[in-house]
Amino acid sequence: MAKKNLKYFIPGAIALVLGIVAFCMMFLPAVTYTDKLGLTNFSIKGSQLTFGDKLENFDVETLNFNIMMLLGFGLPLIGGVLALLFKNGLITKIITTACFVVGAVFLFSTTGFTAISMTQDAKDLLLLGYNESLAVGPIVAGVVSIIGAVVCFFKGTLAKMFK
Repeated sequence: MAKKNLKYFIPGAIALVLGIVAFCMMFLPAVTYTDKLGLTNFSIKGSQLTFGDKLENFDVETLNFNIMMLLGFGLPLIGGVLALLFKNGLITKIITTACFVVGAVFLFSTTGFTAISMTQDAKDLLLLGYNESLAVGPIVAGVVSIIGAVVCFFKGTLAKMFK
């Protein structure tokens, strides 16, 4: 009897691990800026975009707290915790899958959210002289979030596969 109940926690545990991995991608570069001539570039970590920081190239604080980035990195973690804690029901499946999907959408929209967290002076300077591109952190976190959404959506089917 205990083995039967244990196998239903395996997909939730997989979803939790995927949520933790997506959250940890916050500490990798999120956005890369390359100057228009292609000579210099620098990147901003996801944690700097989320919680605010002073960039090395500027003397003043250039990044403020960004709730959209916090949701992007936090929703997959919340979805993984909910997938582990609750049984496989319709509402739970919808909520956990939605957490992963919305988190992935926010992560792939990181370059659009950088303007929210920047001060006006930094925004003007960066938009004038640099090209912005998505870096490795949100890409990996977004892909992991999509895999987590699939795991949460097919949680009952995956649980039946384990013996």
